[in-house]
Amino acid sequence: MLYPLLSPAVLLAARNDGFGFDPPGFLDSYMYLGYFWHYREHLWVFDGNSNYKISRLPWVLPGTAVHSLLPPEAAARVLAYCALASAALALYLHVRDATHDRYAAAFASVLLACCVGMHAPGGWYYQALPAAGYYLWACWCLTRAARTDRYTVVWAAAAGACFAAAVHTHVFLAVFTPLLVLLFWGAQQVDNRSHVARWVTATGSALAGGVGLTAVLAAVNHLTGGDWLFFVPQLQIALTLSGHDRWWLPVRQWLPNATYLVLPIAMIATGLSRAYRPWKKDERMNGTLVLLPCLAFVMTCIFQFWARVTTLDHDYMAFVLYLHAFPAVAVALWSPVDTTARRSSLLVCATALILASLLLFMPSQLPALMTRLVARADGSHLPGIVPPLLVALAGVAIARAVPRGVRIAAVAVWFAIVNAWVAPQPSGYGVRTSGPRAAMLVAFRQADQFTHRLDPTLIGIKYWMSVEDLPTAAGVLNSQQVFDSFVATRAWLANLFARQSPGLPIETLTRDHLARATCIGILSSPQRQPGLARAMMTHYAALDRPLRVIAERRFQVRDFSFALTVLKPLNPPETPVVGAPCAPREQPVR
Repeated sequence: MLYPLLSPAVLLAARNDGFGFDPPGFLDSYMYLGYFWHYREHLWVFDGNSNYKISRLPWVLPGTAVHSLLPPEAAARVLAYCALASAALALYLHVRDATHDRYAAAFASVLLACCVGMHAPGGWYYQALPAAGYYLWACWCLTRAARTDRYTVVWAAAAGACFAAAVHTHVFLAVFTPLLVLLFWGAQQVDNRSHVARWVTATGSALAGGVGLTAVLAAVNHLTGGDWLFFVPQLQIALTLSGHDRWWLPVRQWLPNATYLVLPIAMIATGLSRAYRPWKKDERMNGTLVLLPCLAFVMTCIFQFWARVTTLDHDYMAFVLYLHAFPAVAVALWSPVDTTARRSSLLVCATALILASLLLFMPSQLPALMTRLVARADGSHLPGIVPPLLVALAGVAIARAVPRGVRIAAVAVWFAIVNAWVAPQPSGYGVRTSGPRAAMLVAFRQADQFTHRLDPTLIGIKYWMSVEDLPTAAGVLNSQQVFDSFVATRAWLANLFARQSPGLPIETLTRDHLARATCIGILSSPQRQPGLARAMMTHYAALDRPLRVIAERRFQVRDFSFALTVLKPLNPPETPVVGAPCAPREQPVR
């Protein structure tokens, strides 16, 4: 059981700036930071049909708790570790109890913990990884419910609660309900004479568990100022997207470079490399575990290509393919008889190899080597997905051909190579890889607290941002990406001055742009801040709407810095600045 707990800890202990922290330019994940920091204030800003993220309370509430107890950098690392280790531990328990092979289960948990596709698709503050963990806990509880005689009610209720948490976190997982039904069927003992009673008991208990968790979340949401039916906005957006998904892409735009599909496809192929017949009682469980990822792939293809709902064209949606692919790999390595010290040694070596590929040969060495090899093989003209997919499938074939005793090592080799090769954010790996992300998060929190004192409603300040380079020791950052991420903690578009990013040229701004702004927040580098503030004040003075400086501050964390000046219309001039000067007098009614 130590493998799923220690593997994420090793990755986090490497102190990579990109592991556990999101890069500048991300929006949705930084919106969740806004929830974590100001859950009560953000309820009405984000609530309703216009933004459905508040529906994801199983992720928002733990994030709120951690960030209320720890400083931002420590909170980010704790959340990243807990989300990753929780999913890996749930997978280990599920595979262990399904196959009765703790070595294969431990190896599968290492694959998940080290899999770059599971390292926060959509961002570390995004909902995909915690949703995966909740779903895998539901799988384990269902396996236990199917195989126990005394505690079926308890395990089924726990499975229902975990699945409800997964669906409330990532609503598409509701589509996988038939897969959980199939898993429950496969996990049952064939000679059990109480099939009907067990199905009735488990179904009722699972529904009770799901409804019970939903009721608890609804009560928490209501007590903190939200609606009882907290999940309605997410259901509404799901229904809207089922009719017209604005994020759906034609296949030619995404498939050629969809390297995030390489690992799940290869893992499904690994499971299929050993043929099972789930209708035979001695192959039922293993056959089910191999069948499930195949059905998951078929279902996502139906949504992507027939219903035209985004499932495979973005990594933050396609992560659902991994959830049943990891157990399929474990089944291919399953060997309940061979529990010798050799398997234990192979497991240690395989884990060390996979971790080493991410820590010792990243962020650039291994991907650069594979790119050069592809170029020498005259494969540079191929779509980006093809070379790593061919290497992965070749590794699957080799792993199938070698003796079962060393199959774990063979799988570890191809997985280590391909996993590092397709990493979407290579800078998140290596040992002490430098970067500005952690410092950026701390600076954002400082700016958040500073502006919150000026505007507790979080909607009175509308932000204007500059276009320039922000220098750091690890290189320059694009100011628009940095400031977009900060303003995302305030719902982004709703709090952009003139609803534009980056800010419109000052000379083009009009009096009408002030209509929605109680205050203007100018975001820029410290060097440009005084000149931009003067230019903004001079421009609006010429339009007979003079501005005054409410507050100004520079935020500096290590080598990362930016500045903010907050301006307010001077009308009438004798109005004193008291209390929260940027809070709008009239707040929207929910």
